[in-house]
Amino acid sequence: MEEYGYDLEKTYFDVPRLKIITHNAYLTAGVGYPFHPHRDTWYCAPQSQVNWWLPVYEFESESAMAFHPRYWNEPVHNSSSNFNYYEYNSTGRKNAAQYIKSDTRNQPRPQDIIEIDPHLRLVCEVGGAILFSGAQMHSTVPNTSGRTRFSIDFRTIHLDDVLAQRGAPNLDAAPTGTALRDFMRATDFSRLPEEVVALYEDMPPLEGDVIFQPPAALIAS
Repeated sequence: MEEYGYDLEKTYFDVPRLKIITHNAYLTAGVGYPFHPHRDTWYCAPQSQVNWWLPVYEFESESAMAFHPRYWNEPVHNSSSNFNYYEYNSTGRKNAAQYIKSDTRNQPRPQDIIEIDPHLRLVCEVGGAILFSGAQMHSTVPNTSGRTRFSIDFRTIHLDDVLAQRGAPNLDAAPTGTALRDFMRATDFSRLPEEVVALYEDMPPLEGDVIFQPPAALIAS
């Protein structure tokens, strides 16, 4: 992040995760879930969130992400109003490894028919990064490359943007909760103060986990 000119004193990030997308739909659930067209803001991401996507190995457009620019400025009817981030932390995310053949977790989806084309696929070299807004519509491309795709994903926010409540316009996101507690300052891993998080909560969480806690078995491994 420092190489990209980010002020680490004011930059907060969530924990980087290894993402795999297998060839020919070998694994399409849980940790290998290929995401349908969505905005991260449907999942309670702040409107100012920047997504970072870094390939571990070389990849092709046949195993990339797709961006859907038509919907960057066009709202889409979706099910985000039924999504509670804290409930998802305590169930959907925590139990992801249990989903092998199918994935029945409650995840916000378009309820309109999405026109996939035209779309954009970006390919970068290993050691490079693709940065984009969490408010932009994007999806996982069905992997037909012949190789499993490995990438590292994480997200950042800037303290000044969060305090000023700056960010992309909220076109259609209506979930409950906020992912802001997941973010840690790049210099010392401290969390955002609760009074800052409160700017993004209509009411205190009644149930669920406000911060995702991986199962003990995953931590031990």
